Amino acid sequence: MEKTCGDVTFRISRGAQDQRDSTSLVRVDSNGKSITIDKPAEMADYTAVGLACAIARDGFYLVVQYGELPFGCKFCEWFYLYDLGGKQLTRSDPPILTDESLPERERQTSNTREYQDMIQKLGIEHPEVQYIR
Repeated sequence: MEKTCGDVTFRISRGAQDQRDSTSLVRVDSNGKSITIDKPAEMADYTAVGLACAIARDGFYLVVQYGELPFGCKFCEWFYLYDLGGKQLTRSDPPILTDESLPERERQTSNTREYQDMIQKLGIEHPEVQYIR
């Protein structure tokens, strides 16, 4: 799947047949030059599953959602913000937050604090994410 933000296209591709639960994220510029974007270190056990373009006061940004393939999971939705150069602007470290005050089955949640703070700072409304199939 592809998403074009401004004049840059980002692409998520599934792995080979024996690695269908993993993806790669690639940035393709207007001249056709492509680079693979490394996944965040804390997302080593997860993979890119969706893309969206976000419009801020100062231009476009890319939103990448990380999670699990093929079916996803109950709470693992991590959103990362990237500039159009492919630079990662937010982190989720640690990836999972625990709130002991909640009922046992609802204590864990994905850590999207930096993402939420950054989109608020930039005046971005969380965009609709398009998912890989």
